Amino acid sequence: MKRTAILIGVNRYEDLDDLRSPHADVLALEKVLNANGHYDRVQVLPDPSRNEAMEALEAALAEAGPRDHLLISFSGHGLKDKRGRLHLALRDTRRKRLETTAISAEVFKRLLEDSRMSSRVLLLDCCFGGAFADGFATRGAQDEAEPLDLERQLGDGAGIYVIAASGALERAREGDNSRGVRPSPFTESVVRGLAGAAPDANGDGWIDALDLYQHVHREVDDVDGQRVTVSSLGVRGSLVLARHTGAATATELPGRAGGQGPADAAGHGSGAGRGAPDTARGGAAQGPPPPAPGAWSWAPYLDYLREGLLRQTLLQQLPDAGGPDAAVCAMGSESLLSRARERWAPTGRADDLAAEAVKEGRPLRYGYPAVLFDPVRRGGGARRTRPKVAPLLVMDVEVVEEPEGRFLVPVGEPELNRELLLSAEAAGEEEIEELVTWFESDRPGDGVAALSDKARTVCGRLGLPVVDHLVAGELREALDLRVGARRGVHNAALLYRGDSAATAVKQLVGDLDHREGGSGIRIGSIAGTALGALAEPAHAVREHGPGVPAVVTGHGNSAQEAILASAMNRTLTVATGAPGTGKSELITSVVTTAVAAGRSVLVASTNNTAVDEVVGRVNRIGDGAAVMVRTGNRERRAAEPEILTALLAAPRPQADPATAGARLAVHGRALEQERRRLADAENRERRSVLVAAARARLLDGLPTGVSADSFGSAPDLRAWLHRVGSALESRWTGPWHRWRTRRALGIGGTPEELAAVLSFLEVEHEWRGLRSSSAAAPAPEDLAARIREIRAERREVSRDYLRGRAADTLHRGRGVIEGRLRDLASKQNSWKGMRALVRAVPAWATTSRSVRGVFPPDPGLFDLVVVDEATQGTVADLVPLLYRARRALVIGDPHQLQPVDPLVPEDDRRLQAAHGLDRTDLGERSLGLTGASAYHAAASALVAGGGEVLWLDEHYRCHPDIIAPVNRRFYGDRLSVRTDTAALAAPADPAVRWIDVRGSCERPERGSCLNRVEGEAVLVLLRELWRTLPADAGIGVVSPFAAQVRWLEENLGGQAAERIRVGTAHRFQGGERDVVVISPTAAAGVHRNAGQWALNSQNLWNVAATRARSRLYVVGDLHYWREKGGLLADLASLGTAGRGYDLGEAGSRLFEALLERGRDPRVGHRVGGYLCDIVVPGPDGETAVVLDGAEPDTTGSPVPGRALERTLDRVGLFAAVSGMRTVRVPAWRCLAEPDAVAAELG
Repeated sequence: MKRTAILIGVNRYEDLDDLRSPHADVLALEKVLNANGHYDRVQVLPDPSRNEAMEALEAALAEAGPRDHLLISFSGHGLKDKRGRLHLALRDTRRKRLETTAISAEVFKRLLEDSRMSSRVLLLDCCFGGAFADGFATRGAQDEAEPLDLERQLGDGAGIYVIAASGALERAREGDNSRGVRPSPFTESVVRGLAGAAPDANGDGWIDALDLYQHVHREVDDVDGQRVTVSSLGVRGSLVLARHTGAATATELPGRAGGQGPADAAGHGSGAGRGAPDTARGGAAQGPPPPAPGAWSWAPYLDYLREGLLRQTLLQQLPDAGGPDAAVCAMGSESLLSRARERWAPTGRADDLAAEAVKEGRPLRYGYPAVLFDPVRRGGGARRTRPKVAPLLVMDVEVVEEPEGRFLVPVGEPELNRELLLSAEAAGEEEIEELVTWFESDRPGDGVAALSDKARTVCGRLGLPVVDHLVAGELREALDLRVGARRGVHNAALLYRGDSAATAVKQLVGDLDHREGGSGIRIGSIAGTALGALAEPAHAVREHGPGVPAVVTGHGNSAQEAILASAMNRTLTVATGAPGTGKSELITSVVTTAVAAGRSVLVASTNNTAVDEVVGRVNRIGDGAAVMVRTGNRERRAAEPEILTALLAAPRPQADPATAGARLAVHGRALEQERRRLADAENRERRSVLVAAARARLLDGLPTGVSADSFGSAPDLRAWLHRVGSALESRWTGPWHRWRTRRALGIGGTPEELAAVLSFLEVEHEWRGLRSSSAAAPAPEDLAARIREIRAERREVSRDYLRGRAADTLHRGRGVIEGRLRDLASKQNSWKGMRALVRAVPAWATTSRSVRGVFPPDPGLFDLVVVDEATQGTVADLVPLLYRARRALVIGDPHQLQPVDPLVPEDDRRLQAAHGLDRTDLGERSLGLTGASAYHAAASALVAGGGEVLWLDEHYRCHPDIIAPVNRRFYGDRLSVRTDTAALAAPADPAVRWIDVRGSCERPERGSCLNRVEGEAVLVLLRELWRTLPADAGIGVVSPFAAQVRWLEENLGGQAAERIRVGTAHRFQGGERDVVVISPTAAAGVHRNAGQWALNSQNLWNVAATRARSRLYVVGDLHYWREKGGLLADLASLGTAGRGYDLGEAGSRLFEALLERGRDPRVGHRVGGYLCDIVVPGPDGETAVVLDGAEPDTTGSPVPGRALERTLDRVGLFAAVSGMRTVRVPAWRCLAEPDAVAAELG
């Protein structure tokens, strides 16, 4: 895939006013594209002539292939000809010769349509009015009132994404050049967005065109009335533009507008004649190429993952007090951490422990001082945990055997024991990173005195109880570890051994063992599995034969169907599953479709709850017979014989799968046909809005006495087009046609009048064609009703088909299942016969790290693996799963919780270097152990291969008030809210409420932040909710700080705790409550580290907010959080904006028509969190009107007709929630025939 950018910036004009900012625009863009865009060629054209610009554009398009990408940016003047058509002005453009000296929209369209390239983005920084005011110059060369219609001129199907600096009548501003030349506000925002300020909504590591538009729209719409517009012409899905700053290969984010901008930072001078880049005019400005991945080698990478897992496990291990894995080091004066000696000869139990570790191949860690503590029980379990003992300052050591004896030798540098701090809750998560940074910047100096000082300082900062005076030169030789022994810090050095094959990762480590004779991944077989896509991204989009019928037993929607079709056919499918978007329903459909198609499928997740949810859904379809087998740990595996026996005993259903399959095929074809019709209707209506608006303006500009009726029927209209066009433009017959036009229309026939008539005729011709095609096509409402009907029929047929096909598969595999039962009874190898078993029983589910206990690491064992909650898993979890399947569906949410990783980036880099891996390459592929997840690795491979991340884009869980700010901040408004608020357990209006409490923060003995005043206010609210909510309504309380959670739990009481769940966001992942109360805890005066950590933990706030179905309360310091930004600032600002409601031009015309008919319409009526545009009273009740502006789809959906489908769904949902008659009114009708619409509504 080749990526090319052409940047055109015109400062100097021969026949127009000069500009100052365009050179600064293209230089700033060039810099950010070279740094972040991974473009193969960035060609800068400063002040080109028309020929130079055309030559560059034609060359780029002619050389391009179907998968190549082109970005075109134009900064300069925009002009219109007599017909109102846009022309981009170049250096030699002549105002009176635009057709031959400028580049028109029509020329752009022709160039693009002639190219095979499908990925094209156009940035237009120009406008159509002109004036100089307040030091800002506009980008138009003449005063124009008539707006240009880019989308209408470029036409549908051009396959280009256009982001323009201004709307129809707004000005696109130059930069503030009063103190030197700067880029325009639009380009400066584009540059900031591409540098990383734009969000990476789907977490694939790239900023796409939609991400960029939403960023620029938010920033520039506030600049003196300028309105950024977007047109998506024939484009489906996303167009990636630049790496996000979260990716390893991205540059740093430049300063905000108002500071030193990219142009200034580049060191260029100011002035109107600011020079061109160093390259010759029209030449390519080559930046550093993207890092070449080179030949990927699996062996060192698998070794890296394996060693990294072992290291992670070691860092998380703490020995039991009094257990066999730890020993006090009786060395008198501390020797190793203080660097008093280079080695130490262990004695007593420490020597025995070292010898045992060598024999067993187990790693050793050593440190000082020893801390005896009771670990905090995580997850609220009742089981008592054993006390632990571990050193506070710790380092790796290894055993060296020499003739004079056995010695311990330090390996690496001392570090703080992070796991001890977390397990003892000696510090909050927000403090640990700061402590580690402080410790690493000022490690203990040489000598026991420096070590003692450092240990005392750390204990003081953490508030740890000190049992002994810490003197590293006088160590204790024993510890009191008896029951009831005093907890705290002891003046002793400790040696302990780790478990190199700990249960948590033992299976993963075994899978990653590729060595000859091992029982892990076989490198030569990887290419034929889904795992091969991580090394060869082109493999990710490879298709595996024809599709199969969708077997959907739930409601389903277009987004789910698109993901399902991809998962059943492509090597790798990645989907973003935001909260409440029907992820479990999608996975259920994937499983049922696979089983019905005779394909094996494995569902795996790090989350037991997620796995159980899918298994329950699938097996409920089977009428008591298990369609899917839940396996995993030893307890789950022990239940396998019972499940298989039940399968054999289950009665065979009376089903006719052949007939059901034929009916499903008919439904599939019918659904596809209705979708195409709906997409055609969406395109017609979008065009109709554009043409209707232009037609209304042009009608007003016709000469007196001329109207649409003056031009007769369609044949007459075509004749009029020829006549007026010739009258205006023909050199020889023009006078004759002008005479005929003047005579027929009764006008003077001036060039201005003829131009107005011609412009109208062109629009009128298209208008009549649109009206004719719309009249002949089914109404969109009828198409949507038919789609719903097809899906309902499909649900019933799918159940019959699934049961019949599953029974057939079970019958054919009966012997295999019986053999499996015999093997299990005789304690045979659990892997024996598994490949045959997954054909007989094709659907299985397990947790990610239990896979090896059930399924051998056979390449392509399953046809499909579904990796759920992939953002909570690491790439090490992903690799064995992908290896066991030919295709994979990876689902996650990059804006929810990420994997917990004890490995620090420094350790990760050291491991990468030790195995000869390219750090940049791993970062590019998101394949490192730190800083990425299984989801990011899969998404990066997919996008690198030319695919795109798909979205589950309908939200069904939260009240609209709750999900709206989350949707804007994290998901770029891609989610369509479909929650049935009438069915919520505890509805309220508004559903989000902030209770302002000005508390104060303190640092308790354990943890970092406690706000008692805020906690008391939470308790008051909970008492009120206890009294007023329905008895079955669940309540949750979320705080990011463990100390606040503990205080609330202690003060709630036992009875309340049965109904009210209290915890951090991690405890609520995967669980929802009807009402959620957030206690942010941080407030004015909070310790800087705690406050900054809470502010940076935006994903935690997302989890907290989206656990609430009916209501969300925030109890905290309103002023503090409103000033901080982020999601809580969004919640704090809800309801503070004015109550104005903008109907737009179309709605205003309809509103006026209703008033003229004596109606009393209301605007912006709200019911259950949803809005309709207008309510019209009538004798038979009120009618709710939803205006359909047919705006271009800005959600990035690859499904044609999705925008119209969403609007139709919105109409149905408002009707269901409000109980009112609800109708959709297309905007084009309001513009063209508002009186007729008003009459229908009346």
